[in-house]
Amino acid sequence: MENLCKSYRVAEKQLKVLDGLTVEFPEQSITVILGRSGCGKTTLLRVLGGFEEYDSGTLLRPPLHKMGMVFQEPRLMPWLTVWKNVIFGLPKAQVDPDRIRELINTVGLVGFENAYPAQLSGGMQQRAALARALAYDPELILMDEPFAALDHFIREAMQDELLRIFSVHKKSIIFVTHSIDEALLLGQKILVLDQGRVEQEFSLESFDYPRDILSPELIDVKKNIIKIITQRSIT
Repeated sequence: MENLCKSYRVAEKQLKVLDGLTVEFPEQSITVILGRSGCGKTTLLRVLGGFEEYDSGTLLRPPLHKMGMVFQEPRLMPWLTVWKNVIFGLPKAQVDPDRIRELINTVGLVGFENAYPAQLSGGMQQRAALARALAYDPELILMDEPFAALDHFIREAMQDELLRIFSVHKKSIIFVTHSIDEALLLGQKILVLDQGRVEQEFSLESFDYPRDILSPELIDVKKNIIKIITQRSIT
């Protein structure tokens, strides 16, 4: 993205959400977009996914780049089973039963292939949504606070699950969150977003998974992030 701008018209006023945003997203890596509510995180993700048009600037994608999306809510079809939700949207010719079984196994839903969403816990529904995104075999997966609505224990389990899937499939992932701890646990690159601009980037590629966010090095990163966000909120 180069000098990308996006505004909304609200109550006859022009509200600028993305303000000259310039950023590069590395492939086969987890990039976390971090910031307070209303800083433009979801709008940025929606622009990347093609759900929103941008006003000006440049957005460059690799040719034939396929994308998958995981929302904060699972958004499963309630009248379809787990299996049918995972293959939803795939042309019949592309449905490989062995591969679908492998994906369902990858997200830990073996034995629930014929269950309906109402019969699953919130974490299990989100696992099914992740399997659906993987079934499309995208090079890039966009994730908009996918674990925010889950309780603490399920959220931790889903974070571990995502890292395990990433280690196997090596997809490019752009993950939106307002949790600093979640960003430190998952991100190889963290973009701190505020008022539609990247205030600072942090590279955590040298930190192996799983991470101890109470280590002195990551505590220092957390302090720097808090300082940036706090200073911007005051000014």
